[in-house]
Amino acid sequence: MARLVVISKNVTVAPLELGDNWVTIGRADGNTWQVVETSVSGRHCEVRLQGEDLAVRDLLSTNGTFIDGKKISEATLKPGQVLRLGDVEMRLEASSPTGEPQGSSFISKMLMMNSAGQAAAKTAPAKENEPAGAKAAATAAADDSKKFHVLFVDDSMAFLESFGGLCNKYTNKTWAIHTAPSADRALAVLKDKPVDLVVLDIGMPMLDGLQLLGMITRRYPGLKTVVMTGKATEAKRADALANGADLFLEKPLTPESMKSTFNLLNDLVSWAHLEGFTGALRHVGLQEVIQMECNSRHSSILEIRNSELRGQIYIEAGAITHAAVGTLTGEQAFYKLMSLRGGEFQLKPFKAPTVRTIESRWEFLVMDAARASDEETVLLKSPGDKPVKAVVPVAAPTPTVPAAPASANSEHVAMGEELVEVASYDGEWKPAAPAPPKEPKPEDDAAGSAKK
Repeated sequence: MARLVVISKNVTVAPLELGDNWVTIGRADGNTWQVVETSVSGRHCEVRLQGEDLAVRDLLSTNGTFIDGKKISEATLKPGQVLRLGDVEMRLEASSPTGEPQGSSFISKMLMMNSAGQAAAKTAPAKENEPAGAKAAATAAADDSKKFHVLFVDDSMAFLESFGGLCNKYTNKTWAIHTAPSADRALAVLKDKPVDLVVLDIGMPMLDGLQLLGMITRRYPGLKTVVMTGKATEAKRADALANGADLFLEKPLTPESMKSTFNLLNDLVSWAHLEGFTGALRHVGLQEVIQMECNSRHSSILEIRNSELRGQIYIEAGAITHAAVGTLTGEQAFYKLMSLRGGEFQLKPFKAPTVRTIESRWEFLVMDAARASDEETVLLKSPGDKPVKAVVPVAAPTPTVPAAPASANSEHVAMGEELVEVASYDGEWKPAAPAPPKEPKPEDDAAGSAKK
């Protein structure tokens, strides 16, 4: 194997041990190799070992990527040549015998796991009865037709490898994943493949993601699209939603955020085969959309509608500030919209509401809505899924109860003496059986004899 070694005297960083997967180099957290120097961009370039050489791709860095002084966008670095990122110089060298691929980030670990899995698959012995030739191709084509076809468009090959591989694992290979590092390749895939969902980055060379989004929505109306970028701003978000994107997401960098992002994408791509809300808006999906918007401190209007009503939930800098549906506003409107069982939604660019009617934290609002939905399900559904009619109890006639004789020496009656059962409930209200007459107590007999 080989490694990259920084040779600039003013920068101290451990060498990067290289492998067969794409890895990113940059100043920001989340890169496989973090080089903290002001001239290096947050996500500067990506590299992959190819034999004895190193493939290098610039990722729209501010100060450029150079090989032996020549600026490149994509090129090959040979042993002994100098690679410069901004003002930081480095060289490709042979690694020590004990060198291991570097990278403590989550993406780096996933890349190594994917590589190990691919290697194991290649070395696994073939099954005796595996189909061969044309039969194998026909079987693969039949299986492929049953999958959701998802196209990821990103200028980072490292991200395409890592996130695409993770999605493949999360779906248990129910997705057919296609990748494209540029707009022209993405359009070529769309021309040749029946794609169900496109997930595209904004920052790409030549034709950026927003321009590509506009072309896709014009050429393929109805195709679901998601913009996912590592440089999210409210202006880009508004532009993406205005150009027809179904969702606008920040690139996930942690296991939890990758799983949440996958859940949203999977819900969006499979909505046509599910009952209830379209898009990412089944009941659980609605909560996930709100959670993603609020956790990312976004500002947007979530418009929800069905055949009977139409309402909006306003999310402002990660807080739910207003909701309206029909004549309802505030929390009542929010709970009404969250209780819907079917319809569709659209994320729209944020415009400040004329009045802010909600002050509660979004976490409590979502929890209360979920709790109310669960309680409603329990109350209105029987085990056989048949509605249960509400029973209004009718007051039963109260039997005449003779007054208890007062004791000459007592000023009050003992607790419980006046309690009388008047009705019972075993699915419906029934009057209680008349109480048997009381037997006279010995002291009552004595009192009666004294009066005589």
